[in-house]
Amino acid sequence: MLQIGSYVDGKYKVLNKIGQGGMSVVYLALNEKANKTWAIKEVRKDGQQDFTTVKQGLIAETNILKELNHKYLPSIIDVIDDVDSFLIVMDYIQGKSLDKILKGSMEKEGLPIALDDVIAWGKQLCEVFYYLHTRPNPIIYRDMKPGNVMLKPDGEISLIDFGTARTFKQGNREDTTCLGTPGYASPEQYGGNGQSTPRSDIYCLGATLHHLITGRNPSPTPFNFPKITQCRPSLVDEIPREDMNKLLGLEMIIDRCTQYEPENRYESCLEMLYDLEHIEELSLPYRKKLRNKLLGFGVSAAVAVLCGGISLGCMLMENKTEQSGYDYYVDQAEKSDGTAKVNYAKKAVAIDPGKEEAYLVYLDALRNDEDGFSGQDSQDFKALLQQTAGRQTYEEVLEDNLDGYTELAYELGMAYYFPSGAGKPVGDKELAKKWFGIVAQAVLSDEQLKAFGLDSTEKLSADKIQEYDIDTNLVETFLSICSYYGKVGREDTVTGEIKYSYSDFWVELNGLVGGLPETISTESRERLTQLRLLNDVSYQLYENAKQFVSDAGVDKATFQGALAAIETRVSGADTGSNQTAQRIRDNTITTVDNTKKLVESLYAQNSDAVKSGGDQ
Repeated sequence: MLQIGSYVDGKYKVLNKIGQGGMSVVYLALNEKANKTWAIKEVRKDGQQDFTTVKQGLIAETNILKELNHKYLPSIIDVIDDVDSFLIVMDYIQGKSLDKILKGSMEKEGLPIALDDVIAWGKQLCEVFYYLHTRPNPIIYRDMKPGNVMLKPDGEISLIDFGTARTFKQGNREDTTCLGTPGYASPEQYGGNGQSTPRSDIYCLGATLHHLITGRNPSPTPFNFPKITQCRPSLVDEIPREDMNKLLGLEMIIDRCTQYEPENRYESCLEMLYDLEHIEELSLPYRKKLRNKLLGFGVSAAVAVLCGGISLGCMLMENKTEQSGYDYYVDQAEKSDGTAKVNYAKKAVAIDPGKEEAYLVYLDALRNDEDGFSGQDSQDFKALLQQTAGRQTYEEVLEDNLDGYTELAYELGMAYYFPSGAGKPVGDKELAKKWFGIVAQAVLSDEQLKAFGLDSTEKLSADKIQEYDIDTNLVETFLSICSYYGKVGREDTVTGEIKYSYSDFWVELNGLVGGLPETISTESRERLTQLRLLNDVSYQLYENAKQFVSDAGVDKATFQGALAAIETRVSGADTGSNQTAQRIRDNTITTVDNTKKLVESLYAQNSDAVKSGGDQ
């Protein structure tokens, strides 16, 4: 056994023992140089009757985990084949296993796990299993049980112990040995009864949920899962009346998961997840309610289907079984609004953080609410990008997708530059600069990049630039403005020169307006971009009006002409029913009116000052 205080491989200091199983001991260790804690699983070579077989399982476990990237899975950091033991260094998962939580609840409350908790954990487990099952080489976990799921302090789960997992091989009938835990393992996992498939994991998942909600351990009587309300009749009285449909829905889900024949179970964890998401719609009371409603409309065919016992979730998912979980959530997000849109988009990101579509839908939801892209929205988006999938953040995973990362960077640059909320449209030019810089590296020439001190990187194709509607001239202009935003008119601390004058700023701003068509586009996305640009320029003209008059020497007619150019475009804009576009247009018109008054006042003051000087 490892000694407390000793060092493993010269860098991991063993702090204490945190767990022990039949074949291994798990220790908490610290990498002092990185100030990071890890878990070390030790399997001793002595004391194992067939260490070669055990080692093969451990190697299989590490090889599988090394290829995976998901927030509900731990990452493998190091594998050490020592003289006396085999060591695996992995993420330290804080929290408790579900079997310990269940045991504690039974001892303290005399009750199993609460209904809402079981449903929430079931959803998370469906997500991670769907991820495993849809890898290029699908992974069948095979040992789902409460003891192999950790609940972290933030309420999220982590699936551990991949010792019995294997890669699924289509048509292979010889690769399944008797592995898994009796009671939880599906019938086909018992040697000679067939090949384990994704539906085997669905069976184990159903058995796990049944144990958590009923407190009844399935191990003594495998393949026997009485109804929840049979095992735990008091549940009917314990839960609020409004949650009864949830309970009955969960009962139906577990019943379908634990069918003896695989073909009678859910086809995929995505299908099961859908039913968990719509659990109240599955129960008989809901069906009766819907049946009566449909009868009122004379929809006899629909009633016949419902009365035939087909779950609503199955009907709605019938055409989605070929659709990936990622595409499903993106599709749902695009059809939804508000919080639902945000939640669906984030679920899609969690399934595949290397694709840009879900990020773009999420960003669209944040930009087009009443507050526009607020400071809180910025924090939320940053937090999403910093979530981890294995050893990489979501942003690092996305960076490998040049096309998608560039498209998202362009939209984020726009979001930070044009927050479009109810307040002042100042945005966050520093963050806008970061994202426009990423875009610039992919779309501008090396010569253009030198002006901004940016290195050359892999370029986006001309076709992609056109497809993503990236205006390279705007990127260069925005990056230029962001680079000297807040520095206009200030002396360089080294040279004493004014590097960015108000004259330069005036030219840049009016160049943006001049580059727009006189008639605002009616295409939704382009219209919003044009209106946001005009809104920002009008605000900059108002905020810096005094400096434009005094420092840049802009005459009254020129200033009024600049305002008229904005007003003409905005006043004639057809915003349709788009409330965001209407809000931006109205804000811009108000700002232009206020700037007109301010300009009149400034030139009147200048005129009075000239007269006063002449009188002297």
